[in-house]
Amino acid sequence: MGKVRYGAKRIELGVFDPETGATSAYFEMPVYRDTFTMTEPEPAVTEHFQQGKINPRVRRVTPASIEISFQLMDTDADSLAAALGGTVTTVDGVKKWNAPKNRGEKLKALRITVEDDSVIEVPAFSHYVRPNFEITEANINLLDVSGVVLDSGLDEVPDFTWSDPEPDPEP
Repeated sequence: MGKVRYGAKRIELGVFDPETGATSAYFEMPVYRDTFTMTEPEPAVTEHFQQGKINPRVRRVTPASIEISFQLMDTDADSLAAALGGTVTTVDGVKKWNAPKNRGEKLKALRITVEDDSVIEVPAFSHYVRPNFEITEANINLLDVSGVVLDSGLDEVPDFTWSDPEPDPEP
């Protein structure tokens, strides 16, 4: 019987080694509720017709890359540095985030633990993070993360996996 899966329990970013395909050094990032999406857009379709025919003679279908987006909640100095880059300095016991001169695309490993304890792993997640700060009494400051699943570059390393939960140990 199939399973219906829902709800992200934990989302972690880590380090991807392009030489070996190994992932490591995962750290949890608090994600704003109900903002995680992982979708594959409709593929690009090119149809070729013979003169006078209404149905295509040849049809080429090119799948689109899998897109992932979510919003991060923590905007303290350490979280800003982890998400956006830059450095953190401490002066008189107060941490200050120093924005990098150039922000761009980042490559991380991504691991999502679903509420049923199944795990989605993306070894190579190419993404961009942008501040989405609404400094008002009714809103909170968020970091918008959007990116795509990349080819790992290694035939033996899948681009993403989804593992069933580990079985409960028998008593």
